[in-house]
Amino acid sequence: MIILESQVFKTIPKSPEQSFIFLNNTQTDKVVDGTYLELCIKAGCKYLVFMTDDIPYEDMLHIHLLNERLDIIDSATIGSMYSTGSFRNYNIQNSNTLTFHFIGDTKWKIEILDSKEFLFPLISSLKGVSRKNIFYQYFKIYSNPSL
Repeated sequence: MIILESQVFKTIPKSPEQSFIFLNNTQTDKVVDGTYLELCIKAGCKYLVFMTDDIPYEDMLHIHLLNERLDIIDSATIGSMYSTGSFRNYNIQNSNTLTFHFIGDTKWKIEILDSKEFLFPLISSLKGVSRKNIFYQYFKIYSNPSL
């Protein structure tokens, strides 16, 4: 895992909810949820992107895993109404794992999987985490949130 600087990967808001992706200072036709880029990490040929909404008192964290063509292959959102968070203290653990803090003192861990895994709806869900696709995942989220 390597952290990508803004000269390599950046976003610019398209609307209050979404942003355009720029790769090597060139705008792509790809869009992700969120308006503020917190961090982008390249893991192999995939991009792990952390975006927030920049909304006081309800800032959500959108986590997107993109393939080499910048298509979203997995996405999750951490947060809930009236619980704002601050993305901080990120730490790369190894080639597929990262930890960070968001919402209070809650420590989160993301593990990028080698291939997609089946996800049990409702049973596999962590409190405060929502996913667009609820039947499979390309990354796992670990935590014990108090949202």
